[in-house]
Amino acid sequence: MPGKVALKVKRNVLTDLSKNTRVIIVTGTNGKTTSCRIVEEGLIKSGKSYFINKSGANLITGITAAFIMNSTLLGKCKKEYAIIECDENAFKEVSRYICADVILVTNVFRDQLDRYGEVTHTLNAIKESVKNIPNAVVCLNADCSLTYSIAKEIPNKVVTFGVNVPFDKDSKPSEVSDAKYCIFCKHEYDYTYHTYGHLGGYFCKKCGYYRPVPDFSVDEISELKQDHSIVVANLNGSKNIIRVNIGGAYNVYNAIGCAAALTALGIDEKNVIDAIEQFNGAFGRMEQFEANGRKINIILVKNPAGFSQTMSFLSSIEDDFSLFISLNDNGADGRDVSWIWDVDFNGIFSKSNVKNLYISGKRCYDMAIRVKYEGVGDRSIEVIENENYNKLLDIALKEERDVYIVPTYTSMMTMRPIIAKRLGGKEFWE
Repeated sequence: MPGKVALKVKRNVLTDLSKNTRVIIVTGTNGKTTSCRIVEEGLIKSGKSYFINKSGANLITGITAAFIMNSTLLGKCKKEYAIIECDENAFKEVSRYICADVILVTNVFRDQLDRYGEVTHTLNAIKESVKNIPNAVVCLNADCSLTYSIAKEIPNKVVTFGVNVPFDKDSKPSEVSDAKYCIFCKHEYDYTYHTYGHLGGYFCKKCGYYRPVPDFSVDEISELKQDHSIVVANLNGSKNIIRVNIGGAYNVYNAIGCAAALTALGIDEKNVIDAIEQFNGAFGRMEQFEANGRKINIILVKNPAGFSQTMSFLSSIEDDFSLFISLNDNGADGRDVSWIWDVDFNGIFSKSNVKNLYISGKRCYDMAIRVKYEGVGDRSIEVIENENYNKLLDIALKEERDVYIVPTYTSMMTMRPIIAKRLGGKEFWE
């Protein structure tokens, strides 16, 4: 609301509010919130004064409100740094008013079709936004053929990051790919290796477009566990063994992307590494709650690539657990839920350690049909109707094993306060 009011009074109020503040903008389809929190940890380790739009209000109204709350009555920002998570479409307008120092673009995947359209729409929105801030250092995911393509069309200094090895030696490009064909000549890509989705060592035999050697890279993956990863990373020429303090292959990407962004901000290497190794996760993203000696885990999903990677992560777990999936179709989720048919469940229901399966959310029956067609073995599909998240938590607390809850955005935002209130936890903006 403060942002809405301020923008009505003066449309370019962000120009004044962000003056004399070092700004890093984080945008892209997946990983924005987690990346912002890793950057935040880096600034904490460096003793910098900063603020962050922690609640995830990443449209221009929320970003303006965050600046207002951290400014004096005369409109001068009280902090040295601002960490801004920015929606890809909102970035077009935000970029007209903020003079950022660093822009981190995590990746480009197909997202809510009814809001973002196809990936080229998202890609063009980011490209045009970056052009509005020509003096910013832009950190691009070298492994994403879509993201890296903008390097050819922007005037900015570009720093690249990526993962030089596959997470799984048998991994192959997904049949449902967001970037199967060359962004420049439309010829099908070949790959020297593949990480997930359309990410990896792509190259086009026809026009010669190929993945560059990244400035910041993960060169070796020693461990890929459910609560951490251990990698050998090249930080702009300096080799380090780093423990990424959160599980999941996608968080390895978030970590190395943040290493590039923090270095571009001038944060020293020790504090960059400490940030990656001591970061504890963002709300709803690999977030854990303790209950009766067991863990209740929340992993947010928003699109086919993120959901597929979450299923891949869960498939790697060896201990017994129960799985809850919650699908909503509110505005922030996307009204069109057809994307769930593009999710790769990575054979999770063939694993005997996945004991019980529960489905909830406004579109619970759509998801129940999806997993039924996937094949769930001899498990029953238990449906929790009417977004009854208290009932969901009651069931979760009765489980004799760890629980993983996989909700879409508004489902997570509704259920998390219930879980936090009953099990103890910070509010999502804290």
